[in-house]
Order: sequence, then C-alpha cells, then structure tokens
Amino acid sequence: IYRMTRFNIPVVLTVNFTNGDRYVSELLEKLLSDYNKNVRPVKNASDVLLVKFGAQLCRLIDVDEVNQVLTTSLWLDLQWQDRKLMWNPVEWGGVKKIHVPSDQIWTPDIVLYNNADGEPHITVVSLILVEYTGMVFWMPPSIYKSLCPINIEYFPYDLQECFLKFGGWSNDGQTLDMQQIAPIMEDPILKRTDHQGIEFTYLERGLGLSFFHESAEWDLLNATSARYAQIYPGCCGQQYYIDIRFNITIRRKAIFFTVMLTIPCLLIANTTSFVFVVPPIEHKMTFSISVFVAFSVFYLVLIEIIPPTSLVLPLIGKYLLFTLFMITASIFISCYTINIYRRQAFTAPMRSWQRWLFLKFLPTYLGLQKLEMDEPATESTMTSSDTSEIFAGFTGIVGYQRKPHGAADSKLRLINVENMDEMMCKQHGLDSIHLFRRIQSQLAMISANIYNEQQQSKICDEWKVMARTLDRIFLIIFLILNAAATILMIYNAQSLYDTRPSLT
Repeated sequence: IYRMTRFNIPVVLTVNFTNGDRYVSELLEKLLSDYNKNVRPVKNASDVLLVKFGAQLCRLIDVDEVNQVLTTSLWLDLQWQDRKLMWNPVEWGGVKKIHVPSDQIWTPDIVLYNNADGEPHITVVSLILVEYTGMVFWMPPSIYKSLCPINIEYFPYDLQECFLKFGGWSNDGQTLDMQQIAPIMEDPILKRTDHQGIEFTYLERGLGLSFFHESAEWDLLNATSARYAQIYPGCCGQQYYIDIRFNITIRRKAIFFTVMLTIPCLLIANTTSFVFVVPPIEHKMTFSISVFVAFSVFYLVLIEIIPPTSLVLPLIGKYLLFTLFMITASIFISCYTINIYRRQAFTAPMRSWQRWLFLKFLPTYLGLQKLEMDEPATESTMTSSDTSEIFAGFTGIVGYQRKPHGAADSKLRLINVENMDEMMCKQHGLDSIHLFRRIQSQLAMISANIYNEQQQSKICDEWKVMARTLDRIFLIIFLILNAAATILMIYNAQSLYDTRPSLT
C-alpha cells in the first residue's frame, strides 16, 4: 500500500498539473483567436468603458530644483472589465484566473500629461491578471519624470507641492471614464469645488504607501488624488477628458542644511559685528580681512549646495548676500575709523560740533568714558606762570604771594612784570635785570614748546576718543542689523513652523 500510495501521488499531481496547463493554454488560444487589441472591449460602441486607476508610491528618487523635475517610482494599478475575456470556469477545468501579456490585449492609453522626460505612457510589458468575469487587473511598475513648479524661495526650509496628472490621450470622457482607487478601503471619495468653481472628486489618501521607501532628503506630508473632467478647446473642441491627479506635498529635511549651512553662516555674520570691538589700529584691518576671506571660502562651498536658479533668490541666498554686504561695509568702516584714530594735530582740527557730539554727548549714552574738556590755557598765561615760578625762587621779591596750601587750582598770583623790574633794580642792580630777561626769554620758549606738545597730544586724544565712539556706534548698529536679519530668516522659514508628521 505504501509503495502504491507513494507511486500514485506524483502521478495524480502530474496529471492535474498537465490538465491545468492544457486548459489554460486552450483558453488563451480561444480568447485571443479573434481578439482585436485595437478595439475597446465594450458591448456597444456607445458604451463608456470605466477604468479604475490608482498607484502605489514606492520612492521619491529625485527633486531637480533647477529643471523643476520630480522623479518618482510608481506601481500603477489599473482595473477594467473586458467583455471579450469572459468564460465559464466549469467548462475549463475550474480555471478562474489567467495571466496574459499586456501587449496582446487592449489596454487603456493612459499617459502622464505633465511628463518632463522619457516616455509618458506605460512601456513595461508585464503580465495582466484576467478573471473569468472579464475583470482585468494590471499593475505595471514605472519611473516617471514629471514637471513640478519648484519654489526655492525659502530654501533650505521649504515645502514643495507637486502633482502627477494621468489621463487618456486619445479617448475622451464619452468613451473612457476614470475612477480613483482608494488604497484604504474605508476612505470615502468626496466631492469638492476648487477656487475656479470646477467640481472634482477628492480622495484624502490618494496614493498607496505600503511599499514606500523613505527619502533621505524629503518628508512626505500629503499624497491626495483628485478626478477632473477638463475641456481642451485649443485642440479638442468641446469634448471633455478625464484625468486623475496625484498631489504630493513634501518638506525638505533641514537638519543637514542647518548644521552645515545656516549655523556657520550665522556665526560668520555675527563675527562681523565684533570687528568694532578690536581697537582701531592695524590689527583691526587684519581681523576684518580674515573674516572676509573665511566667508569667501565658505561661499564657494555653498555654491555647490544651493540650487543654481535665477527665477527667485533663496532665503539663505538673501542672508548670504546681506552678510557679504555687512562684511564689506565693516572693512570700509574700519578703514575710516583707523584713519580718524591716526590723525594728528596738524592733519585736521576737530570742529566744535564734532567735539561736542563725539566727546561729550554720545559717550554718555554709549557707556564710554568722556574725555576731560578743560578750558585751553593761552600761551601767555602759561609763560607768565612758568616764569613766575622761577622768579619765586629768588628771595626778596616783594609782592609775590602764593595761594594758601591746598587751594583748588594752585595757581600763582602774579605781579606786573614792569613793577617787578623796578623792584629788582632797587634790590639787585641793573645787571640782574638783563640776566632775568634772558632767563625769561628762554623759559618762554620752553613753555611754548610744552604748550604746543600738550595741545597736539590733546587733539590726538580727541581723535582717538572719536574713533572709539564711532566703533561703539557701529557695533550697536551691526548687532541690531544682524539680529533683525536672523529673526527675519527664522520667521520666513516655512518648515520650521510646519509640525505635521510625515506619512511614513
């Protein structure tokens, strides 16, 4: 018994398998013998053939910002009824399903309307599943390059909305109708009206994501579908054509660009402000040029990252342009403040309004130490004072007195020089007068030189204080401008405020 069972089992299986192949082969031969794949498989020529259309999104291959092309990998899902491919399973050994090559039967000429490159129609020859009821199921894989209006104004914190528009090319709405396939059976198909007043049917989850591979650069936020009946008066008169549009909303993942692009740019931009903290000497220019060189090298690297387009200037491009302007302005301002800092008394005298504004008024509000503004002493006063100091060393000069010890200004009260000569003549004789005259002349010359040096030093100090005041003013201005630019960039970054989770 064991041997017979062991021997008979493969024989039975072989016979069944052979019979099954024979039925399928004969069924295919019968179905396709008089089949014309160029004619719509309908009972009457006036009948509308309904094609159910859906898709599985497998991958976002590429988003070309420059050429505005979206490359996607899809598994299309097409279903329709072919009345020429019907049979009775009882008559054909219980065969209920067969597979037919897609190039041997009629298939709808559905194409991608907004095709950018490659073939807009389905070119892959694959097997089509046909049921005995005439229902046809076709899921061809395909890679499409569709036109997508890319807006990089907010790059790298941008959102993009693209769509894929599929529809019949040669069959209008009176011969070929299309209906959306819901990837999730519970999702209802809704009727809506767009901003132009055109009615359409809407499906919230229009694309299947069961086989979707997450992109390293983009988050998938939305994948809806809509069915439109549209008229093309430029080519097709008043005949309407049915199309299904898959709308895809994606958000750029900004972590890479934030770390590699935004943060370094912010640091360089704020470093520019601290150029005005460096004292206005030659090292200030060295620091300014170093910041400019660092930014130039960084800018060359950014060119490879930022999408090169002339349609709109990206958000990060605007910030980089602003930073470049600020760095250039800081170099020119540094040259000017160094020029002021190095000015001498003989170069240019400071005007009264400059002295009041930069030495008295502004330092009070900028937290700077004001320069003491004593009344300038005249040369004659200094000469008389210094000469009297020498004369005070001689005893017996009547009429010379000092202020009491500890007086506020410690100045000397002088007597008239002519009266002094008369008193000296009475006390020391005529020869002493000539000696004192020569001493007085030499002292006057020395006193004048000291006075000039003090005045020149004072004027130089005034120019230095003015340079430091200007540095403090521009430091505050640059800090405010950099803070405002940073806040504006963050405020205009779309994706920073989009908290929608990714569909995957």
